[in-house]
Amino acid sequence: MKEIVAKSCQSCGMPMRTEADFGTEADGEKSKDYCTYCYQNGAFTEPGITIDMMAEKGGAIFSRMFDIPRENAKAFCKEQLSCLKRWAGREIAFCESCGMPLARDEDAGTEADGSQSARYCIYCYRGGAFVEPELTEETAVEKYAPMMAEHLGMPVEKAREMVRQYLSTLPRWRE
Repeated sequence: MKEIVAKSCQSCGMPMRTEADFGTEADGEKSKDYCTYCYQNGAFTEPGITIDMMAEKGGAIFSRMFDIPRENAKAFCKEQLSCLKRWAGREIAFCESCGMPLARDEDAGTEADGSQSARYCIYCYRGGAFVEPELTEETAVEKYAPMMAEHLGMPVEKAREMVRQYLSTLPRWRE
């Protein structure tokens, strides 16, 4: 059986962890980019949906799940969606440590030889090493959750839950 490489849907951002999560191409093969809710038989399930409509749907879910004011959740979703292939027109890498989009060259960290890192952002990785090598997943949750809570106007405990779930999808914390 083929090993599933977990990734996020490039339309809605949903984590795709099992074979059932992946949409299908016209030939029946699993999509490499899109989830089963967004993509079936080689086509988007909602071809006319806009990024604003998708952010409205996602924002409603985030608002209920994490007790975020609806408008804040919608704005957060739109910001996240804007970095996905369906909406950006290209696949944008995300930092494998914190999840920051690597949309611009200056967002990328640096390798030991000074070249850009393809895997990590400037805040997490410089000179070929992690800025905070002792950082654990749990201390990252404690570091990022208060910032997320303040930014989105949500309870800190809900922010911890949200950050914990998100970090668990990133390669640094799965290795």
